[in-house]
Amino acid sequence: MRKPTIKHEYLRKAMEEIETMQEEIPDETVERFIRELTHSCLLVAGEINGDNMNIMTVKTDKGDFGMLFTDMDELQKVFPGFDLQAREFPFAHYIDQLSKSDMLSYIINVESEFMVLTKDLLYLIDELPQNTYSPDNAYSSSELKRVKDSINNDSLEEFIRNPDNIGKYEELFCEISSSTLLTLMLSADDLTSMATDGVISMLETGPLGFLYIDDVGGNYATVYTSEEKIENVSTPLRKYSQIVNFSQMTNFILNDDMDGIIINPNSENVMLTRDVLLEYSNILEKTCNDSRLNSAIFHMFLMEG
Repeated sequence: MRKPTIKHEYLRKAMEEIETMQEEIPDETVERFIRELTHSCLLVAGEINGDNMNIMTVKTDKGDFGMLFTDMDELQKVFPGFDLQAREFPFAHYIDQLSKSDMLSYIINVESEFMVLTKDLLYLIDELPQNTYSPDNAYSSSELKRVKDSINNDSLEEFIRNPDNIGKYEELFCEISSSTLLTLMLSADDLTSMATDGVISMLETGPLGFLYIDDVGGNYATVYTSEEKIENVSTPLRKYSQIVNFSQMTNFILNDDMDGIIINPNSENVMLTRDVLLEYSNILEKTCNDSRLNSAIFHMFLMEG
């Protein structure tokens, strides 16, 4: 759970932009807000009943609205006594709950922005991001190791080295869809003794490392076309590589309010900003979501050499 740190700063900026406009709101502004909203994990307070939660509502002269919050500070303005449970859910969950309840819709931050999500606005949402990644078709530990050992991203590397391809995002994502990318995991500990044939499984232990974040100009996750590219990163911590499902990583970045992804930092430095990831999120989900890699987040590899 990220409840203590979740802020939704980008969503709040989009809300503020809409609220301050006096005339007709441009389509691109509405689209940006909807993209941020659909990739949010807003908080709710309520009474938990098994896996379900009875969402607390606010009564208006038009009817009852569910209360959603961007962060714990906003939630505590309404519920300061911590006498109710707080949870976060992907926005798709709230759309589903709305169809099963008597609520008219939702209000975000009732003590601050008081942003009413009208049903007309919600009807503009034609696609919701996938936030569940089934393990049914996923690779085993040994299969992931074979995939890692056979990585060949020559085509992608050639593409990103060509300056004529800057800004050709659909073509780039097509290249990524047929590539195998790595990310960098860090740990203060030497985990060599926990590896079997070079693979560290976290299926039973839980997380043993943390994602390297490049903080130059913002908080960017990083992906690499090879372990050799990972060697360009300087850190006093121990390095471990991990295969990524690129679509899954994109959703993680957007849900966690991060600024984007960098491909091969300290070499090609291809920056995919949050705006780009939001704009192409539907395409990314269709082209770069390899369900066989859904198990990859539970495995790290010892770095060779």
